[in-house]
Amino acid sequence: MSQYHLAAISFVLFTLAAAGFLTAGGLVRMLMFLELMLNAANVALVALGPAAPSQAYAVMLFAIAAAEAGVGLALIIALASAFKTLEAGGIKELKG
Repeated sequence: MSQYHLAAISFVLFTLAAAGFLTAGGLVRMLMFLELMLNAANVALVALGPAAPSQAYAVMLFAIAAAEAGVGLALIIALASAFKTLEAGGIKELKG
């Protein structure tokens, strides 16, 4: 499989994840689609970049994605306890 095939696959994966993110109603589902977009960017980075630097950047992006998932899940738990819902449409007001 050539690098252009991998780039096309990552583009399709990113596009499908972005469409899923925009149409998802639940916060957990939105976070999953966001992680899928980050993984598609990693595939494109490894496929199109030079061997060693792009793989090192991909490992760093995996670490950043793991930290982002942890923070995102913590925020979702806090929002769920405050608003008693996990749906993005149910959170319409800011309290401060």
